[in-house]
Amino acid sequence: MGMRKLTAVAVVVLTVGSSLSGRAAVVPVAPAGGEVFQLLPEKQRKVLAGKTRVERQQVLKGLDARESRNSWRRQRPLVLKWKTTAGEDGPWRIRLAEKSDLSDARELWLEKDWAKKGAKDASGAEAWSYEVPFANLDLGKTYYWQVWSNVSCPGHDCGFTYPDACKCGRAKHGNISSVARFATSAEPPRWIELEGKTKNVRDLGGWKAAGGRRVRTGMAFRGQGLNENSVSGLDRGRIRLTVEDVAYMTGTLGIKTDLDLRGSKETGRLDASPLGQSVRLVKRATTSPYYSGMFRTSGKKTMAENFRLFCERKNYPIYFHCIGGADRTGSLAYVLNGVLGVEKEDLERDYESTFYNEGNIPGVEDPKHGRGTQHFDAGFAKYGKPGDALQRRIELYLLDCGVTEEEIATFRSIMLELP
Repeated sequence: MGMRKLTAVAVVVLTVGSSLSGRAAVVPVAPAGGEVFQLLPEKQRKVLAGKTRVERQQVLKGLDARESRNSWRRQRPLVLKWKTTAGEDGPWRIRLAEKSDLSDARELWLEKDWAKKGAKDASGAEAWSYEVPFANLDLGKTYYWQVWSNVSCPGHDCGFTYPDACKCGRAKHGNISSVARFATSAEPPRWIELEGKTKNVRDLGGWKAAGGRRVRTGMAFRGQGLNENSVSGLDRGRIRLTVEDVAYMTGTLGIKTDLDLRGSKETGRLDASPLGQSVRLVKRATTSPYYSGMFRTSGKKTMAENFRLFCERKNYPIYFHCIGGADRTGSLAYVLNGVLGVEKEDLERDYESTFYNEGNIPGVEDPKHGRGTQHFDAGFAKYGKPGDALQRRIELYLLDCGVTEEEIATFRSIMLELP
């Protein structure tokens, strides 16, 4: 049976910054007015400000850095604040967007008690706030947001629906705020927080590169495994993602390729990406190389295979991972950003970000430790001549792996923004 045909259509026109009853009752407070919202928590900013690994280790020692990994490996929470001048108390609809007309808005529907209510100010206005879950804002972007309060149909036939798409045609009641604007800070890393058990996820991009450029964000993401390791070496490990995580990674992030750096004993019979059939799964029969293993014959062969995935535009956006997102993932990330011209200290900052929550940077106090960027220093020192930049040494390493100059040039054209 087909959809019933409407004989009349009622159009409800809403004026931004006013209520449906003619009273301006909802006012955005913060972040608003174009202010810059710092994405990195204060502890991370203090650590990352250290110019050398030793300095950053010293800062860590002075901080209570041994907090949970999940609370460290995340952006500073985005708390939206607004006030109501006419006693509005929700339900609320929050719209958060990158476009000023809010056409790409993320919709957040809140019950009355989901927003936190504060004290009244001198004028009698009531303060409200709400922490946006899994905001995962991008670096150096402008965002727009708006709050709708208790917008509903007086006859209750339509429930709490969009007032500009009401089916019954009756006039709506409620208040709509003006559109507030804020910008995000540009300092990497850009953490991505997921609801499930996959953690240590962040954008590869955001770092300053050669020639005044910047590594593009939204193109490549690094993190932990999307499912557990196989117990028997045959079975498929349990998926770590929630349904919402899959929707976010395939929808908002648009992941097209799942590069799994684990070996066959870890992945078992995993034959499709935990992100679904729309995402191409790329598995390696042997464990992908890391640290000094990258410079062995077998390691160089696998490195070339991994790198070539990043040389085809159709593969993007790419999510690459091992099980913990540390060693194998960190080694590949070091090579990828290094050949783009990211400075050595920033390469180390990105590598170290995985470990800051543990209060220690691998390899700083114990140079012979199995982990640490000292392995990269020793390996890449074998390439090039005295005075060559690290970018050139990594480029020569990739050429030695079998990667071509054309492939490196294509990768740079994909991943580097113009100055």
